[in-house]
Amino acid sequence: MTSVRTQINCPQCGQPIPTEVRQLFDMAQDPSAKQRILSGQFNIANCPQCGYHGNLATQLVYHDPEKELLLTFTPPGITASRDEQEQQFGRLINRVVDNLEPEQRKGYLFSPQAVLTMQGLVERILEEDGVTKEMLDKQKERMSLLQRLAAITDEEALATVVAEEDANIDEDFFRLISQLAEVSMAQGDQNGAQALAMLQQRLLPITPVGNALSKH
Repeated sequence: MTSVRTQINCPQCGQPIPTEVRQLFDMAQDPSAKQRILSGQFNIANCPQCGYHGNLATQLVYHDPEKELLLTFTPPGITASRDEQEQQFGRLINRVVDNLEPEQRKGYLFSPQAVLTMQGLVERILEEDGVTKEMLDKQKERMSLLQRLAAITDEEALATVVAEEDANIDEDFFRLISQLAEVSMAQGDQNGAQALAMLQQRLLPITPVGNALSKH
């Protein structure tokens, strides 16, 4: 099992809410693990009482056997002692090792690399894929534009911004929307998935790339 269904108290109003917590992202067991990390669409609390929406702070382990990469991350705000944190990492890494064949259990598994920030975790994963800083900056720009467009409710205002950002709304941009929608649905965030799908439908008829994609 890679995730656990549990109940937490909303960080904002204290209301008990059910949520799914995932600490191990193992490419050996789940080919979508990398995309989940890169999208940031995981360990999300949605409170129907007050509307709170945010990521939960929890320890994470990421494993990619092909790249011989094992990363650990402890977010700020974790109240567990260092010993408790190490024990938790030990349990998660033991699961990684237990799921591998004996010949796959190499030295890197016993010297995990600790990253200090979530951004550092993402960048380390992308670095192994040959992603340059320029490519990463471009992805950040796409995410920023996506969030900006999603916040616009007026269709005329949306068309104005789309005209200004025409060069940045390419096939990769539409691909990002689809990927994030799929991850949101997989994580049980139906509202998020529907909002992304709706944004895509609004963009298709008012962008050159969207028009071309609609004809396929």
